Parts: sequence; structure tokens; C-alpha cells
Amino acid sequence: MNSTFHERDSTAMAALIQKLRTLASFVFPTSRLALFCCLMFALELSLLWSSPATPFEVGGPVSWVSIAWLGWFWLTISWVIYVGGQLLKRLKQTAYWSRWLIAAGVGLLSSLLIFMHVGSWGLFRQAGQFANLEAFRFLLVNPPLSIWHDLAVAERIALATVGVVVAMAFFLSEPFIQFLSSNPRTETETVSRGFYCRSTWQCITILLLIPTWIIVSDQSAIRRSTWIQTVKSRVHPVPTIAISTLEQFFREPIPADLETSNLTPLTVKWSPPAQVAKRPSILILAIESLRADTVHLSHQGREILPNINALARRGTQFTNAYAQSTHSDYADVCIVSSLYPLRTREHHYYTSADPWPKTLAFDVFKEIGYSTAIISSQNEGWGNMDQFLETPNLDLFYDAQRSGRKTAEIIRDPGMAHEIKIGALSAGKLEDSHTMDRALDWVTEQLDKEQPFFLSMNFQSSHFPYEVPADFDKPFQPCKLDADVSFMMYPKEKTPQVRNAFYNGIHYCDMQVGRIISKLEKEGVLDDMIVIVLGENGEAFHENGRCGHAQEPVQPMIHVATVVHAPKYFSPGVESYPLEHIDLLPTLLGALELPPHPNFQGIDTLSKNRIPAEERLLFFHVNNVSHQAEAVILGGRWKLMMDRSKHETTLYDLQNDPTESKDLSAIHQELTSQLLTTLQAWRSNQLSYYHHPAYYTKYFPPPAPSGKEIQTP
Repeated sequence: MNSTFHERDSTAMAALIQKLRTLASFVFPTSRLALFCCLMFALELSLLWSSPATPFEVGGPVSWVSIAWLGWFWLTISWVIYVGGQLLKRLKQTAYWSRWLIAAGVGLLSSLLIFMHVGSWGLFRQAGQFANLEAFRFLLVNPPLSIWHDLAVAERIALATVGVVVAMAFFLSEPFIQFLSSNPRTETETVSRGFYCRSTWQCITILLLIPTWIIVSDQSAIRRSTWIQTVKSRVHPVPTIAISTLEQFFREPIPADLETSNLTPLTVKWSPPAQVAKRPSILILAIESLRADTVHLSHQGREILPNINALARRGTQFTNAYAQSTHSDYADVCIVSSLYPLRTREHHYYTSADPWPKTLAFDVFKEIGYSTAIISSQNEGWGNMDQFLETPNLDLFYDAQRSGRKTAEIIRDPGMAHEIKIGALSAGKLEDSHTMDRALDWVTEQLDKEQPFFLSMNFQSSHFPYEVPADFDKPFQPCKLDADVSFMMYPKEKTPQVRNAFYNGIHYCDMQVGRIISKLEKEGVLDDMIVIVLGENGEAFHENGRCGHAQEPVQPMIHVATVVHAPKYFSPGVESYPLEHIDLLPTLLGALELPPHPNFQGIDTLSKNRIPAEERLLFFHVNNVSHQAEAVILGGRWKLMMDRSKHETTLYDLQNDPTESKDLSAIHQELTSQLLTTLQAWRSNQLSYYHHPAYYTKYFPPPAPSGKEIQTP
């Protein structure tokens, strides 16, 4: 009986194998090529699937493209090998020395292609993206012995494996190609089945083109950019090298010219003392669009920010503080990362697979025993910020999208409304009082446990259209926004009403600040903590003809309120030293007598060894759908702005012209030239670092250029 079953199983298996071979014969030129290419398809698919940077986590049409591309690629390769094998068979009839040269040429070409292919896969597994043209140019431009030494020390096993594969390719590729392409079929069978093979290839091509079209035509800028960047760098070595090569015809390459002696190796570790003496709880309260001039400002006979003003009177007010960008997805993350936002030429939408070094405040403070949390009214999925902010060291991540609550309907913010409408985002923003309720609960838990905490909060009532709860008494009137008032433009005569609405919004945010300050005072812990209130970016009201934010880095959009209440760690008073938001974390570490972190690009602005104020350079970057610009401020006074959208460079004296009304670039040409050179160097360093794996896989981000040599009038 058992033998009968075995015979049936064997017969069934043989029949299945025969059917698969028959099916393969309608797709591949030979059965050997079918087996080889199917195995390679399965291997590369498993490598993609198991990688931490797998494109399948992005989902949607990217997954279809990944599978369709692998199928299309290996089917195409099977026919390339077959045609090459047939050609080699004919060339073998030539003279002996010709056959030897042909075999050597085939071996050399095969070993080169395999080296590039395997090396690119190795980079993907290590750094999260395949090698582009710049990576291979880097190997050619830089000293081979130096690169060889670095690889031999750090990647000895991987290098040996690649060497063996390449050597085998050189010596065995020619006979292996002939072996794979040897065709057991008759010529008649080959011709009759050619139609089916071509049809299969065309069908797979269509299956590849359909999701590609879905990607490039998606209406969500966030989704579309994420999908395109994933396809460009994380699907397969061939599209990465092909796309990056094509891009060279339309733009200048990014040079790999960073001086590595100025970079800190990734092997350098942050080493806090075993016992940290000072561990105060830290609370960061970020308020959307909170301009610098709103602190201590009164309007219609009353203070706009009474609670923040009280903190400023008792604490430290930084009067020369700046956000790093004019739009939230670039500005917000700088506060907790101490990294400049400039990474790519295009607008960068963060992904969890971004390969660059990143150390957030939550990572640092968790290491020394803190509880950590983000509690935010905004949807941190805007610009994929949440994928940047996610870290295993974050105990609580609570925002509009994660709350599970019904959020405010976004109508007059066109960007957010569009992303929600088409399903790229699933939530608008939380009402700020609910956000504070959640924060008070969490803070109470930490206080009950006597656990130091680091909490980052964000309030959104001050974001256009400055909506507050219906039962909130709006003190500043009139504040109704008419239909012709939009996010980035409205009639100039409507400015007073828009300002009043804005003042009501930040006044409501100030009330929420007052709630948590009252709680901390009641618990008797306020003076033991570090409380920071700041604007994540600014807001313009027809200054220089601009409204709202997310535009060029003009003063109203980047000069923000920054107040610190920490009587045991910060001297109270007014601090005019220039500060950019990437400086907050290094300054906090300095106040706690902790060493600076090598992954931070900011500085400790209160250090005794800080850069002299007149030499201090601040850098700003804007890159969105409508505006691309950078700016630099020297010594808190001289500001150069490079508007890439309009191809304009302007210079302003902020000390004598805080409204930026007079361009001085023609008057102070030497200073303009020096600042422009410095700004271009900063931009080049940022792009070079984030573009070339040879830098970001070995070093922390580059320090900013110095302003010591710049001569001012």
C-alpha cells in the first residue's frame, strides 16, 4: 500500500515538474535559464523583504513595482544571456587568440557588472539604499588604497565574499553563459514559442508601468515624494544607478569634497557620567507661529501672553532666537534633533528607512534614566515627521493621528485639507485643551513615581485660520476671517482682523501653558525643572508683502519667541546671543554639565567657550512646493538670503533695518560675496554629507562653517 502511495506521489511530482518546465518554456529561452533566473528572483526578493529598509513597508504601488521590476529584470536578463550565449557560440569558430580575447572580455565585463551589482546590494543591506552613480564615482575619484584600507578594516568578510564572487565571474562567466544558454529545443520550437515569450515580457512590462503611473500621478505630495524616493533608492540596484545617471544630464553632480578631518567618526560614543548628578525634568512647549515680538506685547489694553510673559520675567528670554525653517516639517524636528533640515535638493519627506545618523533628545535623556514623551495637537504625519520622530526610546507618542479622537476639520489650510481629503493623512489637529489634559495626566504619573521626564509638546490653535473653541471668549476683536482671507494671501486692509484672530489663537495657547505651570507650581516642582516655551516658526502679516509662513526665510517667519524658566540652571534676564533651534539640546546638555553629543550640529550657546557673538553664523533652509531658499545671519546683524525660486540674492542690515526693506547687496559687495560663499559652502557640505554613503556611514554630520574670517563694514 505504501509503495503505491509513493508511486502516486512520484508520478504527481513528475507531472508537476513537467508542467512547470512546460510553463517555463513559454517564458524563458531555456529551462536552465528559467531555473537560474527564478532562483535569482527568489533570492533578491528575500533580500528585499528581510532588509530593515525594505520597500514593502511603504506599501501601495511601491510593493507592486518592486515585485514587477524583479520579474521584468530577471526575465530580460535571461534573454540577454541567451542571445549572448548564441553569439559566443558563433564567435568560438574564430581563431584561438580571438576566442581567448573574447573569453577575457566577457569575464572582465561580467566581473565588473557583478561587482557593481553585489556591492550595491551590500550597501543597501548596510545603509538602507542602493549605490547611485555618485557612489561609484566616489570610488573612482578617491585614492583606491585609502578606500581599500577602510573596507579591509571595517568590512573584511563582505569584501572577501565580493572578491571571491568577482574572481569566479572573471574565470567562469563565459562557460557559464554558454551552459545556461544551451538550448535543447529544436529551431522550430524556439520560433513557435517566441510569440509567447514576447507576450509574457510585454505583460510584465505593463504590470510594471501601471503602478509606476499610479506613483507619479498620485495627488498627495507627501505620498508621491515618499514613493518616488523609495523607487529611486530602495527597489533594486539597476533603477537606482539608471535614474541617478539620467539625473546627471539635468543637474550638476553633488561633489564628494568634504574634508573628513573635520568630521567626527561614528565610532565616537557619547559618554555621560555613570551617575548624573543633575536630572531635572524638562518640558518643551512649542507653539505654532509664535513670533518673537509677541512676548510682553499688549493689544487692546491687555497682555496677549500673560502666562508666558510671567515665565519670561522670572526666567531667560532669548531675544535673538530663530527657527531653522519657515515650514513645520523642517522646523519642528530640529528642536529635538539638533540637525539642520537641509538633506536633499528636493523636499525631503522623512521615512523610517532614512540611512543617516540621527540621535533625538528622547534617545539622549532615556540613556540617563528619563521617561520620554511627545504629546502634540498637530498631526505629526505632516511631512512624515512622525517617521523621523519615532524611536524605541520614546515612551509615549500621542498626536492627532494616534489619539483615536475626532480631530478638528481642516478647511482653510489648503495643504493639510488636501492630504486629508485624498487619504494621505487621516486626522487634522487636536483641540489644544485636550492635548493639555493628556499631558497633565502623563506628568502626574511621572511626578507620582518621582521619575524625571522629558516631554515635548506642540500647540496648534495659533495656526491659520487660528481656530479656538466656540465657547472661548475671544478677547481681541474684530477677528472674523472673511472668505477672501487665505493662508498665504489676503487683502492688506484685512490685516487687523487677521492679526486679532492670530492673537486670540496664541492667547488660547498661552492659557494651556498656564494650566501646566499652575500644576507644576502646586506640586512644588516648577523651580526644579527646565521649562522652555518657543515658537516652532513665525508668521507674517503683510510684512514685505508676505502673509502666513512656509515661504522665504524672512524675519517674521523665522524670528521666534524663546523663553526658558529654569532658575537653578539658567541665569534669569535677557540673552541677546544669537541662537538657532538646533542649539537647544546642546545648551540643555551644557546646563546639566553633560558632554556634547557628537551627532548634534548645534552649540551650547551659554558655554564660556562659545563663538564670539559677532562671529556667530545661523543658517536657514526652506524647500517646499512654492519656495526654495537659504539664508545666513552673521552676528545677529547681517543677513544674506538666497532665493532659489526667484534667482535673487539680497543683503540686509537687521540692526538698522529689521523689516528687511532695503537690499544692501550692491552697496556692500564684498560682504555679500563672503556671506554668499559661506552659505554655498554650508549648503554644499550638507548635500555632500547626506548624498554620499562614504560620509554618512562613517561620520556624524558636518559642523557649520565659521564666520571668523568674514570682514564686516
